[in-house]
Amino acid sequence: MANILIIDDDPQIREFLIKYFNDTGHILMAAETLTDGFEMLSIGDFDLVLLDVNLPDGNGLEALVSIKSTDSEPEVIIITGEGNTQGAKMAIDYGAWDYILKPFSNHEIDLNVKRSLEFRASKKALESASENTLNRSSIIGSSPRLMSRLNMVAQCAKSDANVLITGQTGTGKELFAKVIHTNSRQKENDFVVVDCASLPETLVETVLFGHVKGAYTGADSNQEGLVKKADGGTLFLDEIGELPLSMQAKFLRVLQERRFRSVGSTKDIESHFRLVCATNRNLEKMVKDNQFRSDLLFRIKTIHIDLPCLKECKEDIKDLALHYIHKLCSHHDFETKGFIPEFLQFLESYDWPGNTRELISSLEKAILANPESTILYPNYLPTNIRLTNIESTINKQNLSHIYNDLSKSKKALNSIVLPAELLKPILPLKQVKAYTAAETEKIYLKELMRSTKNDLVKAGKLSCLSKSHLYSLLKKYNFTRGSCR
Repeated sequence: MANILIIDDDPQIREFLIKYFNDTGHILMAAETLTDGFEMLSIGDFDLVLLDVNLPDGNGLEALVSIKSTDSEPEVIIITGEGNTQGAKMAIDYGAWDYILKPFSNHEIDLNVKRSLEFRASKKALESASENTLNRSSIIGSSPRLMSRLNMVAQCAKSDANVLITGQTGTGKELFAKVIHTNSRQKENDFVVVDCASLPETLVETVLFGHVKGAYTGADSNQEGLVKKADGGTLFLDEIGELPLSMQAKFLRVLQERRFRSVGSTKDIESHFRLVCATNRNLEKMVKDNQFRSDLLFRIKTIHIDLPCLKECKEDIKDLALHYIHKLCSHHDFETKGFIPEFLQFLESYDWPGNTRELISSLEKAILANPESTILYPNYLPTNIRLTNIESTINKQNLSHIYNDLSKSKKALNSIVLPAELLKPILPLKQVKAYTAAETEKIYLKELMRSTKNDLVKAGKLSCLSKSHLYSLLKKYNFTRGSCR
């Protein structure tokens, strides 16, 4: 039995799917809009989402990544009446199980639902086994996004496939690389780190491949390169996006043949290593800009692990704080310090642009702010974190006043009168809904801008609209700042 969510604005499709799958024992829920769908996803645990593309409040394909990133991480099947090859490619690239065109047969939808749920069940079983066997070392946390990456690490450990780890600075890419090595068959041999960003272009070849005596001025003896040192172990190329183009071709040959030559040598050297790479750059874009070789990218990206930023895993902050406070206190020879609830609230309300690395640094500053204190207080934290919390509190207070103003204008939103030409004769519901939606948007925007005194920043926060979306709506209805007073 599975929990299935249908997000489709066509009532016939919703009713058909609910009736069809009711006899299977699955629990089905339905939403007409993306907004309602996300609300259900936020409070429920769903195994599968049947998702339409053209919805009243957005595009299902554009929302696909966000849906798969919700806590239950459901499988998603796209069902659409306006299919095209570009949409199908986007759906598969974004992780959809399949892309089905309406009208679909009973067999087609039944088979896809059955296969996607079988896949999910096997994946869950594998994840459960991985949790019990994976040596995760110092990777702290249990949020769904983090656990899904650790499950990928467990899969990496069962093969010698090349791995590419991507993510923002400070998300722990090297830490994940070490965990892959620790759980692999290479764990008894060396984990060799190459920081491509810190290598001068003139020395890259020597550092990677070594040199023989007399290869160049100052080469007084033979020197083994890091590629050879990684023989039998793991070679970790950190910031591989910084590897010069001239070296990318040579390194590609090493990956293909597992052979290379030291600088100044005429003899081939063999090295059989596990390759793990990491970068915070967009390698696909670099390929388009001719800054990175596409054939090398294909080689290093057999398995791709994209690490989430800390603001996407805020439920891990408490565990991270407890772990690193103890570790940092031990390092500075202090007794482990505690903290008041407000200290944790400040940590959890901050977005951490520097990710876990910034969190560790901030905790160390707090610990050292008053070495004699056994308790950590918010005022020990860096100024920018404290200011962010204060600004957040002020904004909430301001927004609550705006909400009160809007609630007084409720009657305005209920005063839409449908013109007779929409009802006599009765027109299609979609046409009537389009009219009422437009009228509602006009009233809403006028009241929104009036209540915020034409402050676009406040209006954006209150309406949860991006700046570009808000601008486009105001332009659509020819609203100016003056006209909204």
